[in-house]
Amino acid sequence: MVSGSSQRALLASRRVVLGGGEVPLEIVAACLVLDGATIEAVHRIDDDCYADSLAELVETTGGSLSDYGDRLISPAFINPHTHLALGFLRGVDLRRACRGNLVEDLFFKVEGRLSPEDIQAFARIGAYDSLLCGVGLVWDHYYAGERVAAALREVGLAGVVAVTLQDLAGPGKDRWEAALEATAVIDDDEGLRSQGVYSALGPHATDTVSADLFGRSLALARQRELPIHLHVAQSPEEYQRCWERHGRSPLGWLDELGVLSEAPATVLVHGIYASRADLALLTGGPHRLVFCPYSQLVFGFPAAVGLWSELGLDWVVATDCASNNDSMNVQKELRFVAGQRTVGATWSDSFREFLEQGGPEHAAAAWGVRRALFDAHHQLAEPEALLGRVWAGPGAMHPRFTAGVLAPGALANLIVWDLDHPAFWPAVDPLHCLAMSDPLGAMWALYVAGRPVGEVGDVAGSVLRSAEYQAAHQEANERIKRILATLGG
Repeated sequence: MVSGSSQRALLASRRVVLGGGEVPLEIVAACLVLDGATIEAVHRIDDDCYADSLAELVETTGGSLSDYGDRLISPAFINPHTHLALGFLRGVDLRRACRGNLVEDLFFKVEGRLSPEDIQAFARIGAYDSLLCGVGLVWDHYYAGERVAAALREVGLAGVVAVTLQDLAGPGKDRWEAALEATAVIDDDEGLRSQGVYSALGPHATDTVSADLFGRSLALARQRELPIHLHVAQSPEEYQRCWERHGRSPLGWLDELGVLSEAPATVLVHGIYASRADLALLTGGPHRLVFCPYSQLVFGFPAAVGLWSELGLDWVVATDCASNNDSMNVQKELRFVAGQRTVGATWSDSFREFLEQGGPEHAAAAWGVRRALFDAHHQLAEPEALLGRVWAGPGAMHPRFTAGVLAPGALANLIVWDLDHPAFWPAVDPLHCLAMSDPLGAMWALYVAGRPVGEVGDVAGSVLRSAEYQAAHQEANERIKRILATLGG
């Protein structure tokens, strides 16, 4: 739910997070000039003459000023892989399905029963959930993508919509031509772009998409300068099928098809079953691996992100879907990432020997493993690196726009934080708190594509009280009753 206008506006604070990507993060006094959906300019301000500088900027620039004083302004979070509509399965007993292939044993069976209207209704709730988690931009991958795009427009969440493409298996295997057409329709919609909604190619996975459909996807991606967003190496079944059909690993086959060398950009989700040789194929190209920590704990096990970093690969952090997470809070995933620097000590031979035999020598040996892991992977827990995986990193994945940074030309997606909230106390290192604390209660204001979401000072409460959310919630409840009633059939 967006409120107000997206015309030129000035947002100022004595504490604005600038930088990101190749530029180190810093907190400075600054004024952001928003024009429509993007940031037109960023003016650094001398803190000693803050008020006078703002008055001069208003006079010379025009537009309304919102001065947030000592509150912190940062980029909004980006969730670089999710399925908004799949939140309707949150809370469904997944224990049996999680023992096998969750996607094939449960999701495919249920998703075939959804209508486009169901998908739009459920995606609205997922979009609201995302906004209230401080997410300003999502990369969604789902069927009936034009309905997902409509839900994003209605709710006011920016996003990149990959319409799921399948022709070998899955609920969309008989609708791939319509899905390709929908991809182009979304890309051509200027109204969607004005609200920060873009398109991507969405082949589902290497075992559900043929070489022919990958070729068509690649051709359209190159023609329109769109990224290719797909699941890859996410299950042993996918790996085996790819090996049996093509004599290659999933990433090896994508390389053979030219996807890795010719696509404008690729967004490669999960990568659990990716060997060193596979990962070497991703060096030096416009590729982003996507790590979904809590989701991977449910349907598989965590990918080897320490190795990804060791090899110098670009990777980002996402939630995946609420049905197997169950949270849409991508910031929460960062603490899991930080833990990867030392968690391997738990399964080391040294610690196993301590558990079996005890004794100070074995305890010291286990700690030695922990220390070695910490030294090798300490960067996994550095706040600036963590925030980059949900800010500038995913904000640079699309060739057609930039997000996740407060810089000229970037999407105007940002959060104003109340540093007096106890989650930030004593506020000596706000970036550390944004990476490692639970800051959502301190979200004072949220802007998406230049538009304020809800009311300043009461973002969550005002959104939940809105007539738009109440209507969306009621419709989703009515539809989910019918869907859940069929799960036992």
